[in-house]
This record gives sequence, structure tokens and C-alpha cells, in this order.
Amino acid sequence: MVQTPIVPHTQPTVMSKPQPFFEAAIERICSVYTQDSARKDGIYYWPEPLPTPDQQQPDPLVLFYPEQSLTTHTGMEQQECEAVIPMTRREVLERRSRDNIRPSMQIPLGLTDKPAEQQRETLLINLHGTGGDETGGPLLIAGAQHSGKATTLQTILFWLTTRFLPEQLHCAILDPFAELTHFQSLPHLYNSNGDACWSTGHADEQLRHFAESVQAEIQQRRTTFSQQHAQTLAQLWSQGMILPQILVVISNYQFFAERTATAMPLKKLVQSVIEARTLGIYLVITSTETNQRYIPQEIINQCSTKIGLNLKDQQRRELFGSTLLSTEAVPGRGWIQTPERRIQEIQLALPINGTNESLRDVELKRELLQPTL
Repeated sequence: MVQTPIVPHTQPTVMSKPQPFFEAAIERICSVYTQDSARKDGIYYWPEPLPTPDQQQPDPLVLFYPEQSLTTHTGMEQQECEAVIPMTRREVLERRSRDNIRPSMQIPLGLTDKPAEQQRETLLINLHGTGGDETGGPLLIAGAQHSGKATTLQTILFWLTTRFLPEQLHCAILDPFAELTHFQSLPHLYNSNGDACWSTGHADEQLRHFAESVQAEIQQRRTTFSQQHAQTLAQLWSQGMILPQILVVISNYQFFAERTATAMPLKKLVQSVIEARTLGIYLVITSTETNQRYIPQEIINQCSTKIGLNLKDQQRRELFGSTLLSTEAVPGRGWIQTPERRIQEIQLALPINGTNESLRDVELKRELLQPTL
């Protein structure tokens, strides 16, 4: 008589989150391709992967190096945050008061991965450019809801308003979902006439007033350049005439797309700002949509730097003109296309550290209310 085989008792399988494909692939490569083998092939350095927000560390990459007092104030456990700028915000504020600052729209925004070059570098967005019309230009950030668009705008504004004094930088912000209200009270958001340059644009009249205000600034700037026989803003600054750089931010462009009364004035405003880059006037746009029904194709084409966050396949094709693999679905992770048409994977930095969005929101507001040096 054949005995029934005894099956060993096993614990019930616990379902866990599947390991991302790229992590499994890296583990398999490392187990087969040892460091000694890599050195024999001339490979001596393999950069760390891009920092990835998770439940254990939701803020692995921040703009400034966190101050000790910030960690204590939020009650967070101390965690190692990687900082794009290896300085605290206070140190940057101290330097701006004594440095001989020149006009610059170079913005440290995160990290970029270059696997072919075995490098991981700071992501620098230069809205002005360094070599004429072939570099610089407007920035378009497209992404799904909660993909990190508003946070990226916060990081941009946090850097620029920290780096430059109000007389060196003005910002004009169209913010329909009120995601940038913490910056509303900063002196950087008031023009030379003392008028506030922040608006939701919910009413047609509000948007028209915003557009007319920016257009007036552009015309005044053209007149000044002509009178001073100046070619660049840096030239005027070197002569002791400090005209502020002007950053125009249009958040969630798609919100205005189907409003007949404002779609054309807004499109004309965008075109005017794009053409005014040599005057020290710059543009950043965000949108949840990439279809020309929501954002004109000519505007997409004129945005020389494009960032895509958690986009669908069709949206990636519309934005980048090619098919790209989807990135890990974490806030701030995506692709960038540079003015040189290079496409790279990126991780965008948070403006400030904190274990969750609510804490970061409170800390950003508190930091902006601190008296500047």
C-alpha cells in the first residue's frame, strides 16, 4: 500500500507590494556581474539611483539643506535628506546681501540620471540660456494631478525669491487653483507701481487685467532698453541700473483653454512673454493636458524645455514627439527634454522637508514669513 505523502505545513503567504522591475533587474545584474568583473571591464563607478519618495522617507530630495531647527519644529524623526543646494536657506540669504549678483534664471530643480554616461547630476533649468536663441527659453511642466507640478512651481519660486532681492526679481503668477498662495504676500509679487501680480483669473476681467499688466511691463521694458541702447539686462545691471528680472507663471493652462473670452488674450500674452526673453522676462507654464485642444501646439513647440510627470503613453508622444517608457509613479519623477533635444529621467526636489504634504505646507509658509536678511 502506497503511503500518502506528507506535505510540510507552511505559513500562509503574505501578499506584499511587488518589487519594481528596475529594482529586480539591478539586483539580478549585481548578483551576476560583480564589482571585480566590472573593474576588469574598466567600470569603476556606478552612480546611486535617483532618490525615490516612499513611506519610510517621503522627502529624500529637497532644495536646501535642512536646518536643525526645522527638524525640531516639525517633530519629525531626523532623516538623511539629500539637498540639491548643499547650503541652508539662511546661508543663501546671507550670501545674496553681500554677493555681487548678476541676472540669472538658472534654477536648481532636482537630479537627472544619465546612465549612458554613468552620471547623476544636478538638474539645472536655465530659462535665459547661455548661447543665444538656441539655449534657454520657456519651461512647460505637464503632468497628471498630484504628480508634482504645483510642488515644482513652489520649488522654483522658493529658490528665486531666496536668491534675489525684490528689486532684482518680480513674479507675476496666474494661479487658478490657489496652489501658490504662500508666495502672495512676498514683495517680489508686486510690480513697480505697487500692484499685486497674483491672480486666480477665475473671472474674465481678472485674467484680462493680469494680461494687460504684464503686457504693460513688457512695453515699458522695451522702451527702457531702447532709451539706454542696451542689449541685455546684465548690461544694464553692470551700469548700475537694476531692472528686475520678471518671471511669469501660468499654472494649469488647461483651466483657461475653453473660455472663449480669455483663450486668445492668454495666448497672446504667452507669445509676448516668449518674445521678451532678451529683455529679462521669462515664462513657466504647467498643464494637466498636452492635447492642442487644451494648450496650443505652437506654445508647446516654443517651450524649449519640457518636463513630463506621470503622463499616459499618448501624452508622452504629444509632449516629447516620441514613445518613452513610463517612469515609477512617484511624485516628482518623470522625463525632461532639454533645449538640445536630449531626453533624461529626473527626480524633482521638494521645496522643503517634511514627513507629509501638510507639514511641508506649514513649514513653507513659516519659512516665507521669516524676516529676510
